[in-house]
Amino acid sequence: MMKTSKIPGFLVALLLAACAGNKDAIDITKPVTGEAATNALRAYQKGLEERKSQNFLEATRFFEWVRNNFPYSQYAALSELALADMAFDRDDFAAAAAGYQDFVKSHPSHPKADYASFRVGLAYYQDKPSDWFLLPPSYEKDQAPIRSALDAFQRFTLAYPKSELVTRARDLIAGCRERLAQHERYVAEFYTKRKGWRGAAGRWMVLADTYGDLQGGKTRGESLWRAAQAWRNASDAANEKATLERLIQEAPDSPHRRDAEQMLKEIPPAPAPAPAQTPGPARPASPPPSAPAPAEKPPPADQPPQPTPKPEQPNR
Repeated sequence: MMKTSKIPGFLVALLLAACAGNKDAIDITKPVTGEAATNALRAYQKGLEERKSQNFLEATRFFEWVRNNFPYSQYAALSELALADMAFDRDDFAAAAAGYQDFVKSHPSHPKADYASFRVGLAYYQDKPSDWFLLPPSYEKDQAPIRSALDAFQRFTLAYPKSELVTRARDLIAGCRERLAQHERYVAEFYTKRKGWRGAAGRWMVLADTYGDLQGGKTRGESLWRAAQAWRNASDAANEKATLERLIQEAPDSPHRRDAEQMLKEIPPAPAPAPAQTPGPARPASPPPSAPAPAEKPPPADQPPQPTPKPEQPNR
């Protein structure tokens, strides 16, 4: 009896995907016909039906038709929003964020503008690095999507403070800041392990200044303490002193306060600057040296030297 060979699971998945692709191979440039072709509402509703049935390509055809052929209809704007929503549903978060941004820019006073603005941040947030046991932790990876999400959520809360989505946006803002703080802490530890003291101190200072309010303010005290230690290892007494003074003033409840006070005592005082010299009275200018007396010319060689005449005696 012959044994039937088993097809690997990933090949089965590829075959199923190929079959599904052929089934949904719809030409979205094909013109819409029938009642939907002359009525924006019917074409839009047809697109919603196709989207609900997860016929995304067919839904795209109807939404594109409404947007291109009825640009001044209210359903044109709704079709733009639906296209962005479908990109989000397909996990194409970059396209979704761009679609939502275009909607807000083109329709800033639309009743759905706050929804679209919020979804810009949500699309970026969903595109964040993921945690998988075979890969490094997410906080070690590039955090650009989280930074974009944080910026989008903050702009949303400022632009639409009365939106019902503000509460959720603020929760997501807190989550974004926690993730970014975790990444900043990872980078600071990276420099610390390699004894890159100045780089480590700079990162701890960023953590204290930008995310110091997290964990009830404990992040500020801990970060300033680690920064002071890094400055000490870098032999930078001035920055060490300034950082320790900040810790005592800004984080008085820190468990490192007493150690900080002790470290401050151990820092030698800075040398006093040399006193400036006061200029004295101006010295008088020295007279120019007198010109030497002209030397007597020797007599000609053929002439004997003449006797020196005797001085005349006064008459007695």
